[in-house]
Amino acid sequence: MDLGLSGQGALVTGGNRGIGRAVAAALVREGAQVVLLGRDPESLEAVRRELGAQGAVVADTTDDDAVRSAVESAVGVLGRLDVLVNCAAPRALPGQVPGLAGLDDAGLLRDVDTKVLGYLRATRAAAPHLRERGGAVVNISGMNARATGAIAGSVRNIGVVALTKNLADELGADGVAVSCVHPGLTLTERNEGDREYAESAARNALGRPVTAAEVADLVVFLASPRGRLANGAVVTADGGRPGTIWA
Repeated sequence: MDLGLSGQGALVTGGNRGIGRAVAAALVREGAQVVLLGRDPESLEAVRRELGAQGAVVADTTDDDAVRSAVESAVGVLGRLDVLVNCAAPRALPGQVPGLAGLDDAGLLRDVDTKVLGYLRATRAAAPHLRERGGAVVNISGMNARATGAIAGSVRNIGVVALTKNLADELGADGVAVSCVHPGLTLTERNEGDREYAESAARNALGRPVTAAEVADLVVFLASPRGRLANGAVVTADGGRPGTIWA
């Protein structure tokens, strides 16, 4: 299936690691022109060369001025912007104490600032360019949006859902589709050798771990002209959580 992404300009935040890196790779394979955004210039440049991306821009998504500057630099490299994929977020840490006992106020604020507001900052800076031709924003959230226990994880991820629907309603009329993807435990280059993690990741209805490349395929479809009818959608990508029905 031709997804219609050839020649389109795409910016992937958090594109130098994990799911963001896999998304960037998938977009390049589909013929998109891709710029990576992240905080580590050395890692960004190494991944840019490895993937054959067009560029890399450095920004911390908690800094609005830096985000705006980075988006303008990306557009300068690409000459256009059709797709934004928001992946830059704090890494979920294992072994955290659940509930009130495990809640760190500063950590929760940092999570929301980086993930929810970070996605908002990137989209706000990209919106004028996306409106020129129409396009797509895909926000990477997580299954903690649908689970209790880790308050910070639930809040930051459900915040992305609320942000996504608000943006979908506002930008849809301009031809810009906004959707959200909930990965579960996902195999990436960071944890591919971790047997315990892989066993946990396999506790889904498929009975096997989901890989970052598989999540990326879904994200790229939603970002493509063929997937943009899913404006406002929230799509799970965890292999199916047994026993739960989502209407």
